[in-house]
Amino acid sequence: MRIASTVEITLAALLFLVLFIGVIWQVLGRYFPAMNWPGAGEIARYSLMGITFIMVGYLIAKNGQITVAVIDNIVGPRWAATVRFISSGLLAIICLWLTWEAWALFSDGFRRSTAVLQIPFGYLFLLPLVGFVSGTLMAVVKMVRAREPEPDRLVLEEEIS
Repeated sequence: MRIASTVEITLAALLFLVLFIGVIWQVLGRYFPAMNWPGAGEIARYSLMGITFIMVGYLIAKNGQITVAVIDNIVGPRWAATVRFISSGLLAIICLWLTWEAWALFSDGFRRSTAVLQIPFGYLFLLPLVGFVSGTLMAVVKMVRAREPEPDRLVLEEEIS
């Protein structure tokens, strides 16, 4: 899980850098017409899409999704593991379903391409596919580890060390 998380964070950071460059290019293109390039907006838009989907598995593994801590507090520590197991199971089923849909988009996406850069959509749909496969695997791991207590939030210091 640690290697997968490192890969996901690295990809997200690269996509964020591309998003930042695309947005800055758009802003500069407004003030300096010679720098105007329609591809900058397309790059920024699809980078944001990539960040959104590539981080699915990471957020599931690090308990960054919507948590069931309120229910855990209501049912108490005795039933908290059961609640975590059921919620992780539902999350795994949803991610598996979304993986199936992302596969359908990926396999059918090479017939069309983006408007400006002419990138086949199949390559763009690879990001949701990878994100939902990772999310499915991380949810299954969380089902196995349902008896272990979870933190309620992401802690940056844990990721740096």
